[in-house]
Amino acid sequence: MKKINFYMAGILFLLCQNLDAQCIKNVQNLINMPAPCFFVGYVDFDNSECFDVANGSNWVYTWKIRSADDGQIIASYDGLAFQHTFKKFGGYQFCLEVDKDGNPTNTPDIVDCVTYTTCEICTGDSIKIVYNSCPYGEGCDITFTTYIEAQNDIGLKSIAKAIITYLPTPQELLGGVDSYDIEFGDIPVEYNPFNDTIQISQSFKIPFKRGCFKPRIVFQLEDGFGAHGQDDMACSELELRSEDKFRCIACANENGDCIASEVAARISNEEDSCDPFYFCNQLRSSESDKVSEQQHTTLLVSPNPANDRLHLEFPNTQDDFRRLIILNQFGQKLIQREFSNDETSTDIMVSDLVPGLYFAKMMIENGETLKSAQILIQR
Repeated sequence: MKKINFYMAGILFLLCQNLDAQCIKNVQNLINMPAPCFFVGYVDFDNSECFDVANGSNWVYTWKIRSADDGQIIASYDGLAFQHTFKKFGGYQFCLEVDKDGNPTNTPDIVDCVTYTTCEICTGDSIKIVYNSCPYGEGCDITFTTYIEAQNDIGLKSIAKAIITYLPTPQELLGGVDSYDIEFGDIPVEYNPFNDTIQISQSFKIPFKRGCFKPRIVFQLEDGFGAHGQDDMACSELELRSEDKFRCIACANENGDCIASEVAARISNEEDSCDPFYFCNQLRSSESDKVSEQQHTTLLVSPNPANDRLHLEFPNTQDDFRRLIILNQFGQKLIQREFSNDETSTDIMVSDLVPGLYFAKMMIENGETLKSAQILIQR
């Protein structure tokens, strides 16, 4: 996590210099009104140094919004108030400049600044759920990964927590079983300044259950950084919720490969239901056909997350020439292999790759990407 730098110290000093002329009445983050990360701010009309009805017709008001870590200008507005929707999570500095002589070339008479962190994830990021293994009787080993677009990590604490809500089957509900939360704390949060993302990758052991699970990640903010809402209460945390449910089904035939749990999760999300999954020892023929079809049309990667070796199953294609490339998060090509049409799979050593997110692409002779897959390297 990055620390507040010299620029932030300068902001705090600037704030101290304007205690007698605070002209910002309020800056508020209006949750989901009309969109995530929507902010409004306005002048303190009760302060005569900031607003003069009789003699202030020539006063010029300028709002400047900057990234709180490097001072980069995000937006600028003229007038007694502003409204702005941020595209990325992060800490932002809001400054109001009051120029009383009407000459924009002169130094502003008053500069008042406050710094707040957005109270929401501004983009449509979600949690990716990857099954690692489901050994019979031991629960499922599942990895959550997320990459959130961020301007910076000002105000964000370096640890988060995952809350996984169990959703009982209809039969369990009739039997008096209620939903409940499983909490995992002290999850490391990393900010990558090279691609401006907040990153989390964490594995969890989930117990076998008949119903569904739905996860969310709760991020914590440092005191004083969360923006105020309409109730004038500052936010102290923000959540990233999964769009999908997952299942952890105890099946005697799985041998650690999680296939029944994956199929059950897919059916539950398609049907928006947590009905019991009865096909543990063998898949329904229709489901077996779907799995077989998927294996022939998708670039399959296992294990994922990987440690030192990757096994890749190629999609069916009539093209005589295929090229497999593996790239890092910055688009740099790290591995390249070429295959003929009769080759259906390969093993690649990845022990030299540093832990993180990578991308595999299967391309045909004209350079068109046939299929792609995300790969997570963990050690």
